[in-house]
Amino acid sequence: MMRLDRMLMIGSAGANAGKTELACAVLRKFSRLDQAIVGIKVTTINEKDGQCPRGGEGCGACSSLDGVYLITEETDPDSGKDTSRLLAAGASRVYWLRILRKHIDEGFAALLDVLGPDAISICESNSLRHVVEPGLFLVAVRKDARTWKPSAMEVRKFADRIIVSDGSSFDLDIDRIKLENGRWLLSAHDK
Repeated sequence: MMRLDRMLMIGSAGANAGKTELACAVLRKFSRLDQAIVGIKVTTINEKDGQCPRGGEGCGACSSLDGVYLITEETDPDSGKDTSRLLAAGASRVYWLRILRKHIDEGFAALLDVLGPDAISICESNSLRHVVEPGLFLVAVRKDARTWKPSAMEVRKFADRIIVSDGSSFDLDIDRIKLENGRWLLSAHDK
């Protein structure tokens, strides 16, 4: 397990739980402080040519994976994609890591080579929590959710806080999220 205090990791219990909106809210807060924060989105693929991790037909992004992982940098803040939203919210750079589950260590090591050892980041992922212990791990869940997706159930026990969301607002005061001396923290009480 790799310890990365400089990473805030956000997982989600299911689709449309507010994970990207939470990441964007944190980015907006810290970008006002001229803090360079890298955005990361991780899509874990169970097997090549397998079913889309989100179900259904999918967008083809996973099926187009040539190797065991692919790292792409988002450069368009206006496309509306999750990675684009992170960039528009104030991330200094944004990377999308698409990776076969069996190669998550290898792919993440390659991403760390791109980021550099001192990068402060906000990462959207459930599966990466199996190999990285971030400074802070939050999991977003819709307030009307009846079930959790399997990848979220596997890492739920590691969550520093479960964040209940309606998709755009949260049961957590964003000001409780702190970045002190390069480490992500959650302060004890709402102000």
